[in-house]
Amino acid sequence: MQKVSWLITPENVVVNYEGQTHTLSRFDAYSSKLIEALKAKDWTLLPDLISQAKRIETFSQGKFQVRDGEIMVEGVKAPEIIGRKIQEFVREGLPYEPLVKFAKNLQCNPSARALGELYQFLEKNNHPITENGHFIAYKKVRPNFMDIHSGTFDNSVGTLVSMSRSSVDDNPHQTCSHGLHVANWDYAANHFGSSSDIMLEVEVDPADVVAIPVDYNQSKMRVCQYRVLGVVDKELSTPLRIVKKVEPACPVKEEPKEEQSCEDCGVSDAEDISVERDYTENAILCESCCLEREENREDEDEDEDEDEDDGF
Repeated sequence: MQKVSWLITPENVVVNYEGQTHTLSRFDAYSSKLIEALKAKDWTLLPDLISQAKRIETFSQGKFQVRDGEIMVEGVKAPEIIGRKIQEFVREGLPYEPLVKFAKNLQCNPSARALGELYQFLEKNNHPITENGHFIAYKKVRPNFMDIHSGTFDNSVGTLVSMSRSSVDDNPHQTCSHGLHVANWDYAANHFGSSSDIMLEVEVDPADVVAIPVDYNQSKMRVCQYRVLGVVDKELSTPLRIVKKVEPACPVKEEPKEEQSCEDCGVSDAEDISVERDYTENAILCESCCLEREENREDEDEDEDEDEDDGF
């Protein structure tokens, strides 16, 4: 049995195990488990608690591996942003499956340039990942949920807003151009729209990112598709966002009509007889009585026309 020694400070837990020294921050979610294992002298738990590589492999059930300091996702080297997300999920004890999906969705983006820009965007803004392997972004729209610029795109909750990828300008140096726009919280909240507009939380597939304009410091992007999740009033801070199934907004149901009766003959619309409003006389009449009143008015008008003068 290898000798184990350790030192616990307010900042770190330092463990010497099998001839190697490991340091774990007290802010790490695993630090309390490590301290418990040390006090209980349960050395079998130490490898999973002190070795980051072992923790990552155990956490992902072998889907992620660490080779020469590089994190691999199913044998493919993970971008730096994925590596940091993996470490964050490990520390928080979150499920690994969303990260596998996220990595695969990234690989489905047909533009290597857009992918490189997206890495920078996600690294700078730290957007939450969804269980579908998508990420959360924000968008401000008019009070009626139509887009601010054109007023033609419906952004009601649950709506999948999309356009042809070929219709989205993929030139990052063209800062304002064709495409669907989403952004980080700061840009959407403070640099666009007015105080009467509403903020939306949207879900974006990494494969649908087309361009990230260069002059906005990775704060907004053009995409070809996103789904509206809901109205929000603050930025999300959790690394994983569990998205509940969102149904499109239901149309407003019409209130049942009040039964009406003809004021002349008494028949009602419940008897499957059309009841109309005669706005000339402000009366509710059935079709036959309405026609009868019109005929009477026409007769009276003919009599009056014989003596009428238009005054010119």
